[in-house]
Amino acid sequence: MSTRSAARSFGLWTGVAAGCAALGAIVVGGLGIAVARRVVTPAARPESRATIHEIDRAGGRIRAWLSGPDGDLPGRYSFIFDDGAGHARLGPVLARRGGSVAREVVGVDRGTLREGVRGRITGWWYVDPSELGYRVERVAFPVEGGEAEAWLVHPRRAKKGRWAVHVHGRGALPEEAIRGVAPFARAGVTSLVISYRNDPGAPRGTHGRYGLGLAESRDVDAAIAEAERRGATRVTLFGWSMGGTACLLSAAHGEHRRLVDGLVLDSPALDWEPLLRHQATLSRVPRPVARAGVEMLGRGVVRAGEPGGLDFERLSAERFARDLRVPVLVHASEGDTFVPPEGAVRFAAARPRFVQLRLQRQGEHVRLWNVDPEGWEDATETFVRALPRQGA
Repeated sequence: MSTRSAARSFGLWTGVAAGCAALGAIVVGGLGIAVARRVVTPAARPESRATIHEIDRAGGRIRAWLSGPDGDLPGRYSFIFDDGAGHARLGPVLARRGGSVAREVVGVDRGTLREGVRGRITGWWYVDPSELGYRVERVAFPVEGGEAEAWLVHPRRAKKGRWAVHVHGRGALPEEAIRGVAPFARAGVTSLVISYRNDPGAPRGTHGRYGLGLAESRDVDAAIAEAERRGATRVTLFGWSMGGTACLLSAAHGEHRRLVDGLVLDSPALDWEPLLRHQATLSRVPRPVARAGVEMLGRGVVRAGEPGGLDFERLSAERFARDLRVPVLVHASEGDTFVPPEGAVRFAAARPRFVQLRLQRQGEHVRLWNVDPEGWEDATETFVRALPRQGA
């Protein structure tokens, strides 16, 4: 082959390679956009991938045979079916058969539990805080864009000025946070269990999307302001998953942070950039696609619930630890596959004087209470009772 022919051939293959690389970049970018949008867009309808195959009423108790995601988790759970219209409480696993498990049906609060119905397993257990035996009001409080709804839970013997704000996680509802109310009530703390932007009963957020705690922290701050208007002189924040992110940001930077005396966090999201890449891996998203999606959210190429992009530097365990001013109790689990505990471990190690880490061996994401409700509540109540007054 002549030198001129070789040069032409080399140029041809170089052009082909460059074209393939460009095409690959376009594909990765397009998939990255889809992944990024999914991360910050509230689901129109939660997936119902668990199925009740059989209702067994033998032996004096009702058992449901079911299969699907989380069906065999240890502990007790809610089964939400018929697009949220139905709610049943399921006890621990009693038996296994093939790919199905049998769980006791502790109660059916809404709807008719039946063979063939599809739903999802959640850690909620309660659907209304009045089930705890306390007086409850339904209230509203002003937030950006309108008003958000909340449950106001009165303890039997309220301590003057002591309040708490309970904040659920991404993709959940306020019902998720009810499990945290009882230990606060026993300690004499009045609770607001809040909704926030993009929830039913709250305004739509920017672009109708999540801000991974950055935007939602302003709704937490608005709830603190509401508690102050109603007589609070100190407020403890309780955040679940992304709600923990929002609580940490509100406690560090919110307009009403002076009132915050401490935080309780369950399965908190403390390291968002690596966390999003981990969650993409769980969905079998290729690493380059996941990385591209995160970069697009950071630069604002994909719009999220915070104008101008998401500042991932503010959403790291080290930054949260550096900004910490009050005591924190962290409930985390070695069994959490969705938000692994490494971020919580680093957070606690960075500020050991402020952070108490309660690390369980079992318990999936925001389902730690379900595995050990007594130990979980005892630790929470002890921490809340011991919180010092700000400035003390």
